[in-house]
Amino acid sequence: MRIIQGLYKGFQFPVYHGSNTRPTSDLVKESLFNSLAPYLDIEEIKVLDLFAGTGNIGLECLSRGAASLVSVDLAAKNSQYMQAIKSKLQIEHWQIVKSDAIKFLEHNQSPFQLIFADPPYDYPNIHTLVQKVIQADWFLSQPSLFVLEHVDRLVFQDKLVFLKKQYGNTAFTCFQS
Repeated sequence: MRIIQGLYKGFQFPVYHGSNTRPTSDLVKESLFNSLAPYLDIEEIKVLDLFAGTGNIGLECLSRGAASLVSVDLAAKNSQYMQAIKSKLQIEHWQIVKSDAIKFLEHNQSPFQLIFADPPYDYPNIHTLVQKVIQADWFLSQPSLFVLEHVDRLVFQDKLVFLKKQYGNTAFTCFQS
């Protein structure tokens, strides 16, 4: 697992077997970013990474010029892993929050232009999570994208869905405000 492009290009993530992590492969990550390029300029945007795990996707955004990143994960071990990377790379505009994703969303008022969520494939509250994001005032009040990584058998039908991608048993559904 490595950073593909930008300021931290080539950074290799230390080997990690954390709490319920399923890091997005480099090939899938690169394809996803290429698919999003026509819809979103990552430079100078605010990014929210829910169920951040290793911080792989969020750090890729920072590397490509995002203004700031908030990574949310409930597992202390995952937060500690991301904190070690943040310290090693001396990143100041990366906030790591140990929290339940839905509780974070219920209290969040800050706008983000890109929201990425990669919950466990067996996450029981996935539909609640989607609704919390796409119905949030801060999401609807500005141009924003929400990218949800999920198991391929789930299908989301909503007027805000603008892109669906599938890579093996991994699927991405993208919502746009």
